[in-house]
Amino acid sequence: MRVTALSGICMGAVSGLLLAWMFWVAPVVQAADAVKIGYVDAQKILDNTKAGKKSKEGMEEFVKSRQKIIDLDESEIKQLQDDLQRQGVVLSPDARREKEDSLQRKVAEYQRRAGEMNKEVQSKKKEVLDKFNADLEGIVKKVAERGGYSFVIDRNAEGGVLLYAKASFDLTDEVVKEFEKASP
Repeated sequence: MRVTALSGICMGAVSGLLLAWMFWVAPVVQAADAVKIGYVDAQKILDNTKAGKKSKEGMEEFVKSRQKIIDLDESEIKQLQDDLQRQGVVLSPDARREKEDSLQRKVAEYQRRAGEMNKEVQSKKKEVLDKFNADLEGIVKKVAERGGYSFVIDRNAEGGVLLYAKASFDLTDEVVKEFEKASP
């Protein structure tokens, strides 16, 4: 009998919560009918606008300049290794140790410089993408407000937020056109 009374109380509480939830959610569901959601493909915008292409080209030039420095260091290390291997048998123990120490210093310097260059590249990439994203956000806002959109989602956002959407909600081409108008 106790179990039945307890389950009756629980059922009553659950029913009451369900009823309260329905009265609370019903107006929200009706209001949700007015919500208009669109999406853009930010990668496509980056790839297909003058500003995006300019950003990517600037990044590629920066990376190439850093890579040249790393390649030069690598060739110096390779040359030192080759010299040590060729001359190793004819060098005195002191001369051999000196060349080995020089090689180790060069490798350590290379590793330090490569790490610095990598940090510079990552920092530059973040700087360029942050600027592009700020510009993109402004243009998306303009297009969204003009079209009466409540939300605009990036189709390629990290984590795969948008798995499917009707093509009619794709604002990418409109944003590309607006981006081109805003670009010098």
